[in-house]
Amino acid sequence: MRCRPLRCGVMKRVLSSPWLVALVVLALAVLPVVAALQAHREQARRASALLLDRSAEVVAAHLQLLTVRQTGWQNALRMRLSNRPDAPVEVLDTLFASGSTMVLPEHCRALGYAALEDGRVVMRWRRVKKDVTISALGEDLVPATETGSLLRAVREQPAKLAMEQHGARLLTALTVAENSPRNPRGCLIAWWDLDAMCADKQLGLVAISQTLTARPSDGVIGEGEREMQIGEGDAQWRLVVGKGTAFSTLFPHVSELTIAVTGGGCALLLALLAGLATRAAGLRAALTAERELVHMKDHLLHSVSHEFRTPLSVILSSTELLECYADRLPPERRSAALAQIRESTAWMNDMVGQVLLFARIDARRLPVEPCAVNVAAFARELVRATETATGKRNPIHLTAPEALEATLDPALLRAVLENLLSNAVKFSPEGVPVLFTVERGERLRFVIRDTGPGIAAGELSRVRQPFFRAAAASGTPGTGLGLTIADRCATLLGGVLTIKSGPGGGTIATFTL
Repeated sequence: MRCRPLRCGVMKRVLSSPWLVALVVLALAVLPVVAALQAHREQARRASALLLDRSAEVVAAHLQLLTVRQTGWQNALRMRLSNRPDAPVEVLDTLFASGSTMVLPEHCRALGYAALEDGRVVMRWRRVKKDVTISALGEDLVPATETGSLLRAVREQPAKLAMEQHGARLLTALTVAENSPRNPRGCLIAWWDLDAMCADKQLGLVAISQTLTARPSDGVIGEGEREMQIGEGDAQWRLVVGKGTAFSTLFPHVSELTIAVTGGGCALLLALLAGLATRAAGLRAALTAERELVHMKDHLLHSVSHEFRTPLSVILSSTELLECYADRLPPERRSAALAQIRESTAWMNDMVGQVLLFARIDARRLPVEPCAVNVAAFARELVRATETATGKRNPIHLTAPEALEATLDPALLRAVLENLLSNAVKFSPEGVPVLFTVERGERLRFVIRDTGPGIAAGELSRVRQPFFRAAAASGTPGTGLGLTIADRCATLLGGVLTIKSGPGGGTIATFTL
């Protein structure tokens, strides 16, 4: 009983001493400071890994485009050798003759043509740069270690590009055919220097300033390195991207001493912790949004570049054919080549227009400007324009009231109906009419019916997604944006777009205002 007043006095003196209070606060602040340091180390590790991943994706995207250009050059040369009466060896001698403008690309160390002779693949022509060793003329390439499996792959699938990586060497092979890939004459083989490609100046300042290092993959991946895949499907090669000497200079870490001092201050100001937590949540949301944006951009780049390859190849081959043999081609063949160039150009222009319109809609930069519109006249003009654009491939039968006016945005209405009509014509059998009906009642309704293959029931819910293409559309050119644009423009107009497809084929698109 006597010691209780003594203890109370000691506690009062402790609580009344500013130094002891400061010591208690400091002791209590140790825990959040330690936690802040641990969190900083983990966040710094994650940030460094994320920066390396994103930077490696940029390098891989540049190398992807560089590889596409290199293989595109080889494919264009293959097309010049195919479907010709001349022997490919003679054509190659002419193309690469002294004084000719045709030279090997910068990273192509060797180019060879091997002819098919009684089950053998014999080297008959080659062009080699300095310090490169390849098979000699007359040698069978199938038994060779470096080229055997590559040639077997291209013979099994003559219409596709075969590609194999051997350390810092990349081998690509294409079939040179006569009339059809099923009638191969030989193989066009290229040897590419991957070390030179990884050091290409087109990779930008990231590689030049040694912020990142890039090398062909040898199967050994060190700490802090990322292995990336370049190419598509079986035609691919791999590289390893790691941190360079200037990586930490470009992306410096925050000092742990600074974190400790800041953590001590934050321990005294609990309200600031809530603000930091809110900021952290915002940063996580921004990072998630940035990832989704990067994913969409990558998907857009892949889709557009993939769709552009076919028309660009057609334009290139037709142009080279006219440049080299215009005086020897019959008039109908020249007209056909010009028609191919014109159709491919129109195709590319339509794809660019679709992508730009989708970008404006997605960025909410497409204004709605309603005005009085004569719907019947608008529909008739749209039918004429669609039939002209499609070369009157399918007649469009329009049924509409004589006098019908509405207040709406004509540009958005055109975007909806034009995409629906062009899809109906594109997928209907040639010559079969497409039915276009404008109905007036409590609501204004546009109905478009076609007799195409239809859309599978499991795919109907996905046809409005950007870049999605149904299985029935796999052989038909397009970007996969038509129905997406139509659906979003319909929403901007305040309407509803419904799409139905029966089990026997045919699709009915109904736009209701």
